[in-house]
Amino acid sequence: MSNIDKVLRCILCKKEIQSKEKIFDITFGNEKRGFLCENCNKDLQYHYLEKFEEMLDVLDEMKFSPEYYDDLYDDMDEYYSKSLGSGNLYKNNITSNKKIVQKKINPVEIYNNVKKYIIGQDDAIKEIITTIIRNNTTTNPQFKSNIFLIGESGNGKTESVKQIANQLDLPYTIEDASKYTQEGYVGASVEQAIINLINVAGADLKKASRGIIIFDEIDKKTDSGDRESGVSTTSVQESLLKLVEGSNVLTTVGSFDTSLVTFIFIGACENVYLARDKRLGNKNIGFRENNDNKKQVELLLDKGKNPNFLPDDLINAGFKTELIGRIDKIIEFKSMNEEMATRILLESNNSIFKFYIKELSNLGINVKMEKESDIIKHIAKRAVKLKMGARGLRQIVVDMFSNIYSDVILNKTSKNGKYYKYDCIITKDTVYNNNSFKLCKKEAKI
Repeated sequence: MSNIDKVLRCILCKKEIQSKEKIFDITFGNEKRGFLCENCNKDLQYHYLEKFEEMLDVLDEMKFSPEYYDDLYDDMDEYYSKSLGSGNLYKNNITSNKKIVQKKINPVEIYNNVKKYIIGQDDAIKEIITTIIRNNTTTNPQFKSNIFLIGESGNGKTESVKQIANQLDLPYTIEDASKYTQEGYVGASVEQAIINLINVAGADLKKASRGIIIFDEIDKKTDSGDRESGVSTTSVQESLLKLVEGSNVLTTVGSFDTSLVTFIFIGACENVYLARDKRLGNKNIGFRENNDNKKQVELLLDKGKNPNFLPDDLINAGFKTELIGRIDKIIEFKSMNEEMATRILLESNNSIFKFYIKELSNLGINVKMEKESDIIKHIAKRAVKLKMGARGLRQIVVDMFSNIYSDVILNKTSKNGKYYKYDCIITKDTVYNNNSFKLCKKEAKI
């Protein structure tokens, strides 16, 4: 037998399995079908555990008693061991992974927490969470997914990633893509983003290797999005490509491998919207509400009618084919409508409206609203017209309360040193004129 015949290759990643590595047989019945390297074997375990966790979530919704979960894990352990062969490959790993998934990472809890801050983007949040969690359970860069977030400014793209990263305790850095230039020109090179991530991780290379790098306003680095004199924007994309596909960057604390870092690109991307509109023939095409699965599948398969963003849309908008080829998830954030704006004002933990009501209350001001629903409705309408998302809401609300706040601060103390409480009456007119309010002072020691 020749030396070539003795080479064993993993059936998934196709890499040669070295003699010092563990080899895992894939068998069906008594027939061997190939081998797995240790990394791909772990990835398969995580894949099946993820599917099983999805099943447990369904059982939760059906009020299935938690006391049966351990027995179910044991059954799944036995099933996977028998069906994939190789004896007890999965026994110890399933037990330990069960603890990690259930006790340390609770995707449902994270999802529910993020929804308290980001309103109306449930589908997008769900995709980001599952992608980042999956990225952090794989040891094979081929199974890692990078993300592209598209949507109007101020609709929660960056904040969503920040909230998710914080809850997963992952280091992240937000980079303004417009500051990066081609090597040799004035500006920062893309490797600076790696240094920033390592610094955030406290110079812990292992922790940084599972971190997140967010390139904001990436659309300004396309030929159609940025006309920097003498600086090739496509060269910046080429530099980013090297990082995204995996490279070793030399830092002061050692060589850093970028292959398992999650890269997230964010942009308003007006040109991508135009490219999609052109592909769709400027028609608003969407799924019907009759749950006709066959027609939905046909629609998705028809590239010319698919209403989702496709890689071709990004490429036609000026992004390099090679870079888009390294991005597996293109996620659209919805534009803010009046209903969404209303929910942000009333429900979000980040609501600037609720913040001002509370802050004024702490200063002794009881805000009374004449027809609160009308006030909220007019704020929402104005914000939608601004097309700035939650930032538009913030501008309007800050302006609404600015004169109220300054009047109270400047007139809070009377000449004899007594403090006063106030009733502050606002109406829908206050939304358009911040002098339109009534401040009624009531003498009372605080």
